[in-house]
Amino acid sequence: MDRRPNFLCIGAQRAGSTWLYENLKAHAGIWLPPIKELHYFDELRVQPFWCKRYKSHLGGRIRHARTSLRHGDWSMAGFMWDAKFLGLPRSDRWYASLFSRSGKLAAGEITPAYSTLSADAVAAIKRINPDMRIIFLLRDPIDRSWSQARKDLPRVHGKRLDEIPTRDVVGWFNSRWCMTRSDYLATLNNWLAHFPRDQFFVGFHEEIIAHPRDLLLRLFEFLGVEKSERHFSPNLMHAINPATEVGLAPVYEYELARLHEPGLAGLKEMFSPYPARWHQRCVRVLERYERGESHA
Repeated sequence: MDRRPNFLCIGAQRAGSTWLYENLKAHAGIWLPPIKELHYFDELRVQPFWCKRYKSHLGGRIRHARTSLRHGDWSMAGFMWDAKFLGLPRSDRWYASLFSRSGKLAAGEITPAYSTLSADAVAAIKRINPDMRIIFLLRDPIDRSWSQARKDLPRVHGKRLDEIPTRDVVGWFNSRWCMTRSDYLATLNNWLAHFPRDQFFVGFHEEIIAHPRDLLLRLFEFLGVEKSERHFSPNLMHAINPATEVGLAPVYEYELARLHEPGLAGLKEMFSPYPARWHQRCVRVLERYERGESHA
């Protein structure tokens, strides 16, 4: 039996990947690891064994084991997977061995940081499985960046978002870390240099909100599993892992529109209708700013 993964979701962050994980897990023909984000190709593959990510995974699996023992749902299969994941030397062969499909048609993982991988790392993924199917969920980069800011910056700075100086927030928007996670065109160009277009599924955050059933059925078909609503999760209509709601100040909306308008101008030529709407939003924001209507 082929135990290699045959699909990856590579992002984007804050675009619905946790929702996707919970809903794909519900399908009887799909296997996902007990850890949503393995971070093998961006961290575990290139960092020392006892890296920060490994310690985070270790702590999480210990907590999971304690909870499972208390609730009486501990399993030997789960223990063996943890032992392999946490105890063996890491390599591409080790990574592929984590995906025991147990007769399931599809097996994969979801790590949004893979959208920022180097060309060499994407090439390594192709060597593991040249038939890998790639899922990429996109969100308006203004909203994606703001959602990330609402989630991460208060933790980093130890204060509420509205207490963080504007220059620090703007600087974070301009950081390579933030920019690469919203540069969908660069991600697509990088991955499409290694995998053909028919191995890509591009979905949109708006579809999760407005048409989750249709989106999931299309995903089931893309992954080659039974295309049936009987595999839907009770969480289908639920927002998962939401950030604290904080209104987007005009100064931040302008900065994000300025940063992302050029990339969206290219992206809208590849997909419709959502990137065109995102681009139109950027243009409107920039025009308002030029007229001096709202930039404070």
